Amino acid sequence: MPARLAYLVIQGVASSSARGAQQAFFGCMYYAAMRPAEVVHLQISQCHLPKSGWGMLNLSGGVVTAGKEWTDDGAVHEVHSLKRRAVKATRLVPIPPSFVHTLRKHVDRFGVAPDGRVFRNAAGGYVDAAAHGKTWERARKKVLTPNEQPTLLAKRPL
Repeated sequence: MPARLAYLVIQGVASSSARGAQQAFFGCMYYAAMRPAEVVHLQISQCHLPKSGWGMLNLSGGVVTAGKEWTDDGAVHEVHSLKRRAVKATRLVPIPPSFVHTLRKHVDRFGVAPDGRVFRNAAGGYVDAAAHGKTWERARKKVLTPNEQPTLLAKRPL
């Protein structure tokens, strides 16, 4: 998808409903090439967000929705290592100054979950894939023309 279009849809997220907080969520996918599961798992301790200049994310895994019947402890979510990497592997990702500012603003406004997660739902739990999918769809409709909406253009965040 053209970079400018992705940027516009991310900006549309900020102004589409009360879920404007997810602008930073989608920014992680766009600016840091993160998978949704990695974004859900992102901890503040993994973020180097200087007041100016480039920042760095040190990714270590992702959270997937498995379902209670498929986990050993009966939890709905499971934390996994990074996809296609060793269990303890990490991935360093540089992020541009404009996105450092967006993440800092998000943390200043919404704080972090008690376990240090940067993104959480209203109840403090994990952000659900269906919720961010609906948010992206609403923002896409807001940004794209009526002729572009039925196409595959920006159909998914990545």
